[in-house]
Amino acid sequence: MDREARRVNDFQQRVASRFDAAAATYDAHSRVQRHAAARLAGLIAVAGLPPRPRVLEVGCGTGHLTQRLTQHLPGARILATDIAPAMVAACRAGLPGLDYAVMDGARPSVAGSFDLVCANLAAQWFVDLPAALTQFAALLAPGGMLAFSLLGAGTFREWRSAHARQGLTAGSLPLPDARLCRAAFPAGQLRLDIETWLDRPASALDFLRSLRAIGADTPAPGHVQLSPAQLRGVLRELGTAPTVSYEVVYTCWTAGKASNLV
Repeated sequence: MDREARRVNDFQQRVASRFDAAAATYDAHSRVQRHAAARLAGLIAVAGLPPRPRVLEVGCGTGHLTQRLTQHLPGARILATDIAPAMVAACRAGLPGLDYAVMDGARPSVAGSFDLVCANLAAQWFVDLPAALTQFAALLAPGGMLAFSLLGAGTFREWRSAHARQGLTAGSLPLPDARLCRAAFPAGQLRLDIETWLDRPASALDFLRSLRAIGADTPAPGHVQLSPAQLRGVLRELGTAPTVSYEVVYTCWTAGKASNLV
């Protein structure tokens, strides 16, 4: 394994470990994930999928999207997957009767063909998003669809600004803007919608605690952890009653003549 492959593998293992540890606290803190799951499921519900579609869900977590898929797609044959075994176990406990597998979504290890491959706020963790989307597209049956929500570049802009005012760089993941999201998909029919969702945690520290409670606190590769004094400075900059922005990008893609719809 070369150096870059080891780096990517180490990052994915750290992501899996953090989500695995957060399975028990995830539901109580995953507000934006619930919101995005509801909207993404609504888009899927009107997409014209065939009866009893075969569905691959990537990054199922505890089942926010999974549950809505069972409601909107009666009779669907759903394979729900996640990189974290404890998340898969939690989803299975809440929604028995579906098929489950532990799988790194960035390196799918299942065979097609699926009428729908979907993921709710998981794809931003893929180190190589275009490569992952190309692999997912290859798993689709003719006429199949990729439906993803992911976090875009405007996410945590207040957090990054608080760091910048202290002369520091935030450790949050680099996230794609709309142009990069479009470019990540193979040629085909793409609908892309962007929404800004605002969270208002009780305090700056509560914001950090909520990220840890859902397992989303793995820093970008190479980030140097702040000292306690630096972190206190950033928290002061964020304020006592902060607003934190999430830019949620919703995408629906099918093969065919290229057409980007916003």
